[in-house]
Amino acid sequence: MSIDSAVSIAWDVLKWVVVPIKRQFGYVISSKSYANGLQEEVQKLANESQRVHILAEVARNNLRIFNSGFTEWQASAEMALEEAKDLSGKFEGASKSCCRGTLPDPVCRYQFSRKAKEKMEALRQLTRKCSKFKELNDISFSLPAPGNVTAPTPDRREGKEIMQSTTATASASSASTAIKDDGVFESRAQIIRDIMDALADKNNSAVGVSGMGGVGKSTLLVDAERQISEEKSFDWVAKADVSQNPDIKTIQGEIADALGLIDIKNKETTSGRAKLLHERLKDEERKNKKVLIILDNLWKGLDLKSVGIPCGHDNKVIGCKLLLTSRERDVLRTEMGCDKYFPLGELKEEEAKSLFERLVGDKVHDDGFKSLVDEALHKCAGLPFLIVHMAKVFKRAELSDCKNALKQIKLSKNEGIGEVINERLQLSYHNLKDSEKSLLALCVAYGTSKPSFENLVRYAVGWGLFQEDDNIEEARESLRSGIRALQDSSLLLEDENAYGFKIHDLVSEFVASVASRDHPLLVLKEKDKLLVEWSKDKLKSCRAICFPYIDMKELPEGLDCPEMRIFLLFTNNETLKVPDSYFNSMRKLVVLHLSRVRLSRSPSPFQSLEDLYTLCLDGCSLDDVAMIGELKRLHILSFVNSNIQRLPKEIGQLVQLKLLDLDNCSRLEIIEPGVLESLTNLEELYMKNSFDRWNAIEQIPPTNARLIELNKLKNLYTLHVSILDPSVLPEDLNVEKLTKYQIRIGDVPWWRTRNGSSILELTLDPISDILQKGCIQTLLGKTDDLFLDGLNGIEQTICVLSQKGFSKLKHLQVKNSSSVQDVLQSPSHTEFKMLESLLLDNLINLEKICNSHISSNSFSALKVVRVENCNKMGVLFPLSLLRELPQLEEMRVVECHLMREIVEIDDSGKVELPNLRVLELRDLPNIKIFVTDGTAPSCSTSNDQVGPQIAFFNGQQVAFPSLETLYISSMDSIETIWDNQVAAESFCRLKSLSVYECNKLVNIVPSYILGRLKSLESLEVGSCDSLEVVFKLQPLSPLDGHPIARFPLKKLKLWGLSKLKHVWDKELHSQVKFQCLHSITVSRCESLTSLFPASLARDLMQLEELKIDGCGGIVELIEKEGLVPRDVFPKLTSLELNHLPELKCIYTGTHALRWPALKTLKMDGCNKVEILASQPENEMPLHKQPLFLIEKGAFSNLQELKLDLYGGMEIWHGHSHDGESFCKVRVLELRHFSKEFAMSTCRLVRSLTNLQELVVRNSDIEELSDIVEAKEGPRHELKVIPPFSRFFQHLKTLDVSFCDGLSKMFTPTIAGNLVGLTKLRISKCKMLTEVICDDGGEEGLVVVFNQLKYMELDGLTGLRCFSSSKYALMFPLLEDVIVSGCPSMKFFSEGPINTPKLERVHVSTEAWFWEENLNITIQNMFKEMVCIGYQILCN
Repeated sequence: MSIDSAVSIAWDVLKWVVVPIKRQFGYVISSKSYANGLQEEVQKLANESQRVHILAEVARNNLRIFNSGFTEWQASAEMALEEAKDLSGKFEGASKSCCRGTLPDPVCRYQFSRKAKEKMEALRQLTRKCSKFKELNDISFSLPAPGNVTAPTPDRREGKEIMQSTTATASASSASTAIKDDGVFESRAQIIRDIMDALADKNNSAVGVSGMGGVGKSTLLVDAERQISEEKSFDWVAKADVSQNPDIKTIQGEIADALGLIDIKNKETTSGRAKLLHERLKDEERKNKKVLIILDNLWKGLDLKSVGIPCGHDNKVIGCKLLLTSRERDVLRTEMGCDKYFPLGELKEEEAKSLFERLVGDKVHDDGFKSLVDEALHKCAGLPFLIVHMAKVFKRAELSDCKNALKQIKLSKNEGIGEVINERLQLSYHNLKDSEKSLLALCVAYGTSKPSFENLVRYAVGWGLFQEDDNIEEARESLRSGIRALQDSSLLLEDENAYGFKIHDLVSEFVASVASRDHPLLVLKEKDKLLVEWSKDKLKSCRAICFPYIDMKELPEGLDCPEMRIFLLFTNNETLKVPDSYFNSMRKLVVLHLSRVRLSRSPSPFQSLEDLYTLCLDGCSLDDVAMIGELKRLHILSFVNSNIQRLPKEIGQLVQLKLLDLDNCSRLEIIEPGVLESLTNLEELYMKNSFDRWNAIEQIPPTNARLIELNKLKNLYTLHVSILDPSVLPEDLNVEKLTKYQIRIGDVPWWRTRNGSSILELTLDPISDILQKGCIQTLLGKTDDLFLDGLNGIEQTICVLSQKGFSKLKHLQVKNSSSVQDVLQSPSHTEFKMLESLLLDNLINLEKICNSHISSNSFSALKVVRVENCNKMGVLFPLSLLRELPQLEEMRVVECHLMREIVEIDDSGKVELPNLRVLELRDLPNIKIFVTDGTAPSCSTSNDQVGPQIAFFNGQQVAFPSLETLYISSMDSIETIWDNQVAAESFCRLKSLSVYECNKLVNIVPSYILGRLKSLESLEVGSCDSLEVVFKLQPLSPLDGHPIARFPLKKLKLWGLSKLKHVWDKELHSQVKFQCLHSITVSRCESLTSLFPASLARDLMQLEELKIDGCGGIVELIEKEGLVPRDVFPKLTSLELNHLPELKCIYTGTHALRWPALKTLKMDGCNKVEILASQPENEMPLHKQPLFLIEKGAFSNLQELKLDLYGGMEIWHGHSHDGESFCKVRVLELRHFSKEFAMSTCRLVRSLTNLQELVVRNSDIEELSDIVEAKEGPRHELKVIPPFSRFFQHLKTLDVSFCDGLSKMFTPTIAGNLVGLTKLRISKCKMLTEVICDDGGEEGLVVVFNQLKYMELDGLTGLRCFSSSKYALMFPLLEDVIVSGCPSMKFFSEGPINTPKLERVHVSTEAWFWEENLNITIQNMFKEMVCIGYQILCN
């Protein structure tokens, strides 16, 4: 062998031995790097998990089914994060334990690094996979509408229905009777308190307020809703305005919007929407969530079932609560089944005067006006509506005018209040111009309290109300002006929506009855009632008629209305047909609006309407669109939400057409060539979510419309259009004339928030040159809202995209670009002087917003800045640019991993941000300070730290005088948030502070900053792994020299703080009093041993809610270093103690405490608590102490008691039970009930004379009576307890689950004694074979569940039947039955069954069965289950 060969072999052997050794050694020396890398990957995945968690909540709210891929990812991600954190924790602990942390343990580091490397790769894969979960459809799907499996019946059919999408905000502005502050008059405040108490009572499901029109019912609801939200007494609150003529779809939309049920938009029919809403509300009930639905302004009974609100056959709401208003008490009591209702009367004299003076202002104190005030108030009769009306007259009128106004109003003692109201309204009406009277009549003719502004524009143009206007936009402006004039006269009320207004019912009635002498009109209220009352002569003179959502199967026949000008028909009955000759007697008709009706092909129902100017066919089903081409005088034509598929050539004959609305015509695929260019007078064209299949200009012959046709429309100035294929866009498309537009090119996301009136949205192809086209350049120069997605060309700066600049641009959003490096360059002719919002997302090469100094005009109007996923940015703003942003209100910086500071000092001096209200900084791992000039930053010295800490808000260069919300998350480089050099004017208005995942912070609020936080109401801190104390006392730095008597904090929430030792420094109470705290939540803070120092607990007089969860070190809640008062938390209403394994007592003091306001007490997983409660006189076992040492009657208001008895907790110790403490308990939940400690439990249950809901879970019982009486003898012995009914006579809900020893639920005797039971749920009791056992009673026995409405049998694998005896079972009110996971159940009962209201048996939220009766349904159900499995598999 040659030497070379030997060397080669030796070298190979060396590599084979040394390289692996080097690799293994690398694991040891690089363990710190692996630890940091692992933490970084954990953070990335945690951020993604947080993002999709929000998406998953939306999916749950919409009752969607999660994809298996998503659920698997969720489980994998959760496990991976736990394993990674466990791995890091073990490594950290091992490192510290080896030679007290001075020497590394090579074995430990080697093993850790190898595992960390594998785990990092697993985390990366999970993060990459999560990036695909962007929208609801990526993680979930909805089952198809016919998700019910039923036995076929002859009369079952599927109807085709048409939809008009309605999404409304579930909020309503009070009428202008509301005073714009937080003050509520005492008479109203008392009723609100009564309403709150009534809603809190579990006996009440519907509460109402009645009172005459104008008395302030709607305003009262606004105040009540605000208070309900503040007290968080319900999980969900939805509100809808019902009005005299209810639009079911609008009501459904308002409720669904409040519930986050966005999928309701995809349901075309009211019945489909009702079903989805019903399922969602039932789902909330199953999750024990409390839902309140507020229905304002009921004129008659509302069919809850048609809306989707769960109810019985008597229209009585089930599972949620209603708050209603109506003029008629009988509507509330009889038709809506209100359990309680409160009459609302006039304001008291002093209240009326206060309201009047506050509205008029100082003027009322002038000598001349003083004498008139009492007279004016006397004539207003205490009605807020009239007081506001009169106050507006006084506010704008001179003294002589006010005197004249009062003279015109006569008030005799015998005069009814209706006449009084009409006289007041007549005064305002008399002063209107003729055009304003006509507009008011048109608003009333609309038939709803909230008319659509755009529909009014179209009606007014058709009616000729604004004949002097040259075009529709001028008419639109005239309408705005007219509405403002009517609002000034109090004949229209303000509403919070854009151009929003409302009409009070009193005004509608007045105009319809009195003012209709000028413009006779008819608004139908109850089917054909008014038509019957009206004489033929009256109908002949009628000029306007409205059918506002009246339940009609067919239109009234024989209408002879030769003077009719306006005909409006709104209906939810898609099967309603319009007869061919219906409008023959209405030849003067100029405005016709039909919604959701079916129009036949021939002959045309419009053949006699030669003068028709406005035709709206919204949501209609049209057999023939061509017939409309005969209406040659049409100016306005709308097909919104209709099912048309083709726009035929006949439409091109409508040469006088000024407005064509094709919005939401999703089936429209063909617009015949030449149609659009024939409409030469067209001013406005709307095609949103509609036709987008444009032909290219080169296509000859064309088969569809081409965009170039729009060039022929010389008057077109408003255009809403979608262009899916950018290549069809002609170079010379004339867009110069457009003043309002919404142009979408490419696949633009539908969810984007749009602002402004001139909107351009572009999703760009990398190889497209569309930005260079002349028409696009023209649009860029005049657009006020610009969206750019996929800008990956050669452009490195945004400002060069437009050759004409961006002089009109107000909103700019740019995302997903690899080419953009900055927004604005200098020198540049471009100035963003109008820009209000700037959103930059995933611009991977963006380095700066501006590359150098800019003019003072650029960005001077900027209000909102959001920068996200821009990972090359090091600085957000130089100080010189920040100085030029005086209007800035909101700043958000998210996931910019190289960002080192927000502001970089490039000149001298201070900057104040006078309008900045929101600051969000999230996932910025390299930021240490907010502002720096490159010199040594200011530091904060802590006694607990070696060396100084760098403060994030360091120094006084930037001041935040108006900041209200500060959100800081995932910023591991910051060591402390503020220092004592912060600008004096900063943070004084801060209301909400949230700090998450900042792992170097050791405290949050040092005492030297407390004096600045004069407005702080909410503080949330989570997952800060180094945090040791939240409120830190700094003895060397006094609290600005002044103690704080009442620190304003109301809400404190802490979670995931593993090293937190104290929430408050013990001595802090000498400087700060936390007397405003209302809510405290602490979870997963394992190092806490107690929560409150006794000195601080004494100050918490306002505390209402206290929740502690997963704090494994807490032994006591209040440290015993001083006495606490007997009523330590006098206003505490809710106390939850969960998973506190070391907790032994509330307070180790020897004196008893009282809990006078406590309504809810929940305990779970507190295994060292041996005794729940006892009185001092009861002798205690050695080494035992109660959690609560109480006086007699200490829990006098307790209503809900939920206890986990795991470990053998004794509920009450002592022979004499304190019956006064638990006398109001209505809900009792017991988990891990054991016979070993049954005596104290039985004593408690016997004392609950008002118990309405009993839940038993995970318990060792054989039959229900075990809960009431502890029995001696063999476990299998069955006994009937005769006095059972005495204990449970008020019981409404019984829920038993996971009780594996339970074989039979109860005997017929016990079942018959459950006289008030409305809900029965039995779940996961494996040994249960039947619910009602045979106790040998006589034949022919009848067991009646008189009140039972809901029954659920779930996961009962051994259940054979409900009853095997021959007893007759009667369920007169039973409506909901769920049977799932009961594979052994072959029939329901051997005896006869009567269920007159039952129509289905559910096996899930989507699927149900029914065939003949309950027994037959159960017998056949399992055969049909295959069908359900097949359906789900297919989906």
